[in-house]
Amino acid sequence: MEEWNSAVAGGEEKRIALGFDPESTSIRFLIDITLFTSVIKEYYNAVTLKKRKLQVHKILSLPHWHEHYKDKKTGRRVVSELSRIEHEHERQTAICLAQMNYDIVFAPSAMFQRGAKKFDIYILRDSIILEADLKCISSRSPLTIAYRVREGSEQASRVVVPITSDLDSKIQIQGLRSASFNNSLLKEILLIYKRKVYRLPKTLVMSDRIFDIIKNEKGYT
Repeated sequence: MEEWNSAVAGGEEKRIALGFDPESTSIRFLIDITLFTSVIKEYYNAVTLKKRKLQVHKILSLPHWHEHYKDKKTGRRVVSELSRIEHEHERQTAICLAQMNYDIVFAPSAMFQRGAKKFDIYILRDSIILEADLKCISSRSPLTIAYRVREGSEQASRVVVPITSDLDSKIQIQGLRSASFNNSLLKEILLIYKRKVYRLPKTLVMSDRIFDIIKNEKGYT
């Protein structure tokens, strides 16, 4: 879709966090972290969609990924370097995204320095790779929603927010807007609501269109 592909046209996500030295570390990794990061670099250096799509395929084809889920309808997968995902809410959110036609790769821990803030996942589709942080929200308070989204934006410019379906949409929007206001770190929110995905740029969250988009409950990707 045009909005999805605009990330490439705009040159978004050109950075990669390499907080480790493969030559000096004594940690044993379950995947070849040097190979993984080299593919990510090649992706960001690629100048055509065809080359970017090739790097996306390479990432998903790397050996030693543990497959946590593969959706029968979309064929999309959830993979990580470990046989167990630490937080159940993150696993469930990743599965939901796979059901919505995204491949999900949990970022290998070796990419980050110990104690450093880090994003949780890579979201993959076709020729696009996006970094995102996962936040679980069960509160009915707009202030709590805003706080959790802002917290996630400190680790990635894109935050995935699953919200319980019985939460009033006005409360959701109030919280998302509070999180977006004067937040230069945040670019986009992926809202999961009533098993639909709403991919919401910050500018859209702040506009009046957000009410109609959430109200129609058809998703927005």
